[in-house]
Amino acid sequence: MMKISVIKENKFWFVIGGIVTVLLFLYILFAHPYRQKNTQNLEAIENILSQLKMYEMKRLSIINEEWIKAENVKLEMIRKERQKNIELLAERDIFLEKIFGSENEGEITDVALWKSRYIQRVSLLRNSLKKNNISMNAGALSFKEWGDEIPTWDSIVKEQKRFWIEEELLNIMRNEELKIHNIISIRFGQGDISPGIGTDLYDIIPCTISVNMEIEQVLFFIHELLRSRLCFEIDTVDIEGKLKKTRTLSVSTDAGKSISDSTVNITINTHVIDFKT
Repeated sequence: MMKISVIKENKFWFVIGGIVTVLLFLYILFAHPYRQKNTQNLEAIENILSQLKMYEMKRLSIINEEWIKAENVKLEMIRKERQKNIELLAERDIFLEKIFGSENEGEITDVALWKSRYIQRVSLLRNSLKKNNISMNAGALSFKEWGDEIPTWDSIVKEQKRFWIEEELLNIMRNEELKIHNIISIRFGQGDISPGIGTDLYDIIPCTISVNMEIEQVLFFIHELLRSRLCFEIDTVDIEGKLKKTRTLSVSTDAGKSISDSTVNITINTHVIDFKT
């Protein structure tokens, strides 16, 4: 065994050795793993930086001034087309939003005067259908019968929009080329409906149209609806009827001629887009 005297004489070096041993142990236990982890993180960062540098070089080789110029031209064209669509929709929506005008061209602000104008305009439309020899089923039209009721502005806004829609439909039907013989019914839904998609942009006003007409003009009728000044959208089209062709001989010396009997009942479920402008 080491003599105590020797230990006392070398006490300082024994203490230093012990401290070094403890520090080395602590380094191996804590510092070395932390340093190793930092080294791995540094290598990972350097790898990412290298990949970003390669991507940047590749990107610079692809994107040039001509490409940027062409993309800017495309974006400008898209912006102009979008603006045209916005202006077109706003213009078509004006017809649905306006109120009957007074004699001085301003909008009517008196509810009694508006009611009187409404009744007058409905009467004119009914007379115009008679002049065009278009018959109607009883209660075919959806114009409101006010009676003694005094309308409120809330009801005026709703009925005014429905009036413009029904007026537009009747003006289309009066076109003799459509060969519409009888109006079975024009019916609106219970109220304006939110479409779900695009709720912040517009509501829809559902409408069902039933008429008796010549089968060969059905597509023309749909075309006229879609090109209307109001935003009609066709949901469904249902056609009921039989196509009959008969041939008769004239009592004169003329050759026989074909007479076509191809009238059908057509029901169109549609809706008008009411933009929130």
